Amino acid sequence: MNKKESKEKIKREIPNYLPFDYEAVEAHLEKMAAKGWRLVNAGTNVWKYRQAEPARVKYAVTYAPEASVYDSEPTESQKTLADFCARGGWVKVSDWAQVQIFCSEEENPVPIETDEEIRLEVIKSAMKKNFIPSNVVLVIILAFNLWRVATGFFYNPLPCLSSWLMLLSLTFAVVAFMLVAADLAGYFIWVRKSERSIEEGGTCCGVKILRTLNRWCLVFAVIYLLLYVVSALQEGQSDMAKYMVFFLLGFVCLVAALDKTREFMKSKGASRSGSRTVVIVVDVIMAFVLVFGVRYFVFSGDDSGDAVDPYAPEIQSTFIAESISGQCADPKFSYEISEVKCEALADWCKRKAIEAEESDWRWIRERENPQQWGADRVFEGGWYDDIDGEKEYGKTDVVILIRDNSIIRVWSIKGLTEAETGQVMSILEGVAGIS
Repeated sequence: MNKKESKEKIKREIPNYLPFDYEAVEAHLEKMAAKGWRLVNAGTNVWKYRQAEPARVKYAVTYAPEASVYDSEPTESQKTLADFCARGGWVKVSDWAQVQIFCSEEENPVPIETDEEIRLEVIKSAMKKNFIPSNVVLVIILAFNLWRVATGFFYNPLPCLSSWLMLLSLTFAVVAFMLVAADLAGYFIWVRKSERSIEEGGTCCGVKILRTLNRWCLVFAVIYLLLYVVSALQEGQSDMAKYMVFFLLGFVCLVAALDKTREFMKSKGASRSGSRTVVIVVDVIMAFVLVFGVRYFVFSGDDSGDAVDPYAPEIQSTFIAESISGQCADPKFSYEISEVKCEALADWCKRKAIEAEESDWRWIRERENPQQWGADRVFEGGWYDDIDGEKEYGKTDVVILIRDNSIIRVWSIKGLTEAETGQVMSILEGVAGIS
C-alpha cells in the first residue's frame, strides 16, 4: 500500500477560480481528468491531483454554507448531501471551504442541482460565510494603501515620476485595489443578473469576464515582481530587490505552514473554534517573524559604505521625468534637479513642487530677480518664526528654480547667502550641465 502510494505521480496547482464560478471549476476538473489527472484534495491554497488513466469524468459543484475549513469532520448537512448525491451516482471528491466537489463516471448522471433558484440562494449563503467578508476586509486594506500612496504622489509627484520603482508601487496600489474591488462588485452584479435570468425562466449567469480578469491577476503579479526586482537593481537599490524576493518566499512558507497547521488540527479532531484559534495564533506569530525577520536579514548586514562617495549625484529616470539628487559639503546644501519629459505634466509638476514646500509652518514666495539664478522663475521658502504669537518670515532654507520644463530645488539648513548663490549655480552646472 505504501509502496503503491509512493509510486503514484502527484500534481499540485494553485487554484485561480472564484468560488461562485462553479462552471469553471467543473470544466477545469473534467479537462484534467481527460488528461489523466484526478483531483484528490482541494486545499485552501493548493489543489492536489494523482495520475490515473485518462477518462471522461463528470464533475459537479454544489455548496454547503455552514461548512468551514476548520472542521475536523463533515457537518451533518454535508453528510446528508453526500448521501443524497451518492444515490444519484455522485462520489464526494473534496471540499474547498463551502464548495463541495463531486464526480461521476456514469454517462448521464442525475443532476445534483435541478432548481436554479435554490442553487443561487445556497451560493449567496455560502459567499456570505467567507468570500464577501474576506474581500471586504481586503478592499478596505488596499483602499487605505492606495490612499497612502496616492497622497504622497499628489503631494510631491516628481520623485515618483522619475523612479520606475515608485511608479510600479503606485501602479500596484491602483491595479490591486481595482482587481479585488472588481471581484467583489462583479459578484453582486452576477447575483443581480442571475436573479433576473431565473425570474425569466433561465439559469444562473456565467462569469466569463470576471473569470478572465481573475486569470490575469496571476500574470500581473508575476510581471510586477519581475519588473520590481529589475527596477530596484537598476536604481541601485539591491536591498529592496532582495527584500521583495525573500518576503515573497517567506509568504509562500507562511501559507504552506498555515495549511499544514489546519491539516494537523483536523487530524487531531480539534473543534472548529479550537482549530481556528490555533491557526490565527500561528498566523500572527509567523506574520510578525516574516515582516521583521526578513527586514532584519536584508537590511542589517555590514554597511560597506566607506567606498561610496556620499556626495556623488544619484540619477533616476523614466519616460516621464528624470531626477538628479545629491549634496555638497562647501557650501553645505542638498539639491534635486528634475526634468519633466511629458509636456502635459510639466505645469502641474511645477505647481506641486512649489506647494510641497508650503504649509501652515512654512512660507513660500516668489523672488523678483530670477535672472541672478538664470531661471524663468525663482521661489524661496523657510520656516515661520513665532515672535510674540505672530508669524514672521524666517531665514530662507529652500530655493526653487523653474527653467523651461526643469525644476531645481536647493535646500540649505543654514540658508544661502547672496555670495553663495553663484557658487551653488557653478556646482549645479557641473552636475547637470545647467548654464
